[in-house]
Amino acid sequence: MKDGAVLVTGVGGLIGAAVLRRLVAEGVSVVASDRSPPPGIDLEGHGIPFLTHDLPDPARWHEAILRFGIRRVVHAGGISGPMVLPDNPSRVCDVNLSGLAALLEAARLHRLGRIVWFSSIMAYGQRSDLLPVVEDEPLRPHTVYGATKAAGEALIHAYHLEHGVDAVAFRVASCYGPGRTTSCLIRTLVEDGLAGRPTIVAPAVGVTRQHIFVGDVVAAVRAALDAETLDRRIYNIGPGISQDLQEILEQVREAVPTATIEIDPKGLAWNTFGLGPLAIDAARRDFGFVPTVPLAQGAIATRNWVLERTGS
Repeated sequence: MKDGAVLVTGVGGLIGAAVLRRLVAEGVSVVASDRSPPPGIDLEGHGIPFLTHDLPDPARWHEAILRFGIRRVVHAGGISGPMVLPDNPSRVCDVNLSGLAALLEAARLHRLGRIVWFSSIMAYGQRSDLLPVVEDEPLRPHTVYGATKAAGEALIHAYHLEHGVDAVAFRVASCYGPGRTTSCLIRTLVEDGLAGRPTIVAPAVGVTRQHIFVGDVVAAVRAALDAETLDRRIYNIGPGISQDLQEILEQVREAVPTATIEIDPKGLAWNTFGLGPLAIDAARRDFGFVPTVPLAQGAIATRNWVLERTGS
């Protein structure tokens, strides 16, 4: 099932673009997909076919598979967080859940190989304690976005058990790095520090911060994509620890020494979760996932990307 091309969706987003670059660099035959061609990625120059796909559009999955000989899929397309379309929950369900259902059905009909789909830490919802969270914990999402991820995981389980579809979901913590344009504490700290202004952050009581660099997520995708077998359908992907705000600031200061924080109830409350750190033992055991990029190194990469974007 490793023969043929890999379809990467959501190539205009943080994870999709990074996965695409990694596969191209390794000489893997890839096809890119998103609502529109992403800026800053020379698809034509690398000979990468691009297919416009406005999710869910079930027919587009079949067209891509038949037209380009797709055998595996990294499905990074979709609504990327609860901050996107908060006033249109029906559309969030349509894109995230109906889009995945159409892919799983296409995979069943065309007998595809491995599919990697992105769930979220938001599928867990809130917890009354901050103990480490393993994959078998009950899911109690408190947002529609999180509910689409929990429901998508249920579909993946069912399609695998009933129809043998080889799909796996990654519950990813707060992913940051070059290319993230939605709400992001790390990028905001970098941008504010470069501009000489403090980052106003809300106090975080009873919540955790769990930031993982996009390169580490891509490494997990790459390993899972080629693993002969996987014992689970769902894997936590995160730093494996909770990160204190002061620790984050100290790490970011290695990239931007002028970064500062002011605590204010009206400040940013992004990227905090009412549960303990995601346990990553299963991903480590089954495909060797170990986060290797420290926050300081990730902040430097983010700083360089911000400076490149602004032409500084």
